[in-house]
Amino acid sequence: MRIVDLGCGAGRDLVSWGVTPADQVTGLDINDTRLAIAKSRFPDRTFLRGAGECLPLESESFDRVISAIAIPYMNIQKTLSEIHRVLVPGGSLSFSLHPPSFTIAELLHKAIPNPVRTLFRLYVLANGLWFHGTGRTVGFLRGRTESFQTERGMKIAMSRAGFVDISFRRAPGPAGETFAVEARKSKVIDPSTPVHLP
Repeated sequence: MRIVDLGCGAGRDLVSWGVTPADQVTGLDINDTRLAIAKSRFPDRTFLRGAGECLPLESESFDRVISAIAIPYMNIQKTLSEIHRVLVPGGSLSFSLHPPSFTIAELLHKAIPNPVRTLFRLYVLANGLWFHGTGRTVGFLRGRTESFQTERGMKIAMSRAGFVDISFRRAPGPAGETFAVEARKSKVIDPSTPVHLP
């Protein structure tokens, strides 16, 4: 199976994601230092520098995309469109995401009383609320994006991007509760699905 690990960081063991040694894994991240570490830790994998909003991958070239707590730091609607583009028909995606409680905890325990951090955390909170209602995120200064996600917002965004069989489950994570999302790209071409041009 051809798999993309989006936001791979310094690389990680992917057994818990159901990845086997026979799978061909391509890790993507924006941080060159972390990619260098990943290449040394997992020499049998391919690692590329790239952002979720503009994947440096060919269309319909992967069977699965996985991402552990990276999507909250991306423009979600652009990233989902790109993931849809690179997946083969019937391909799947698996994400873990931040629930609203993570953003509230960050605001209360790490931002206040620092005014700059508090302002940014209030933006993240507002962006998460906007995402909940619209399935879209809004960038902050210099294009930085961050939000929390809700099942409602993810259903809107993923359906808009053309994904089907969307499911959610809650799970404990290293920084508190996360929720996992599973979906797939339809095998059938739907005329209402967005067309991705090169």
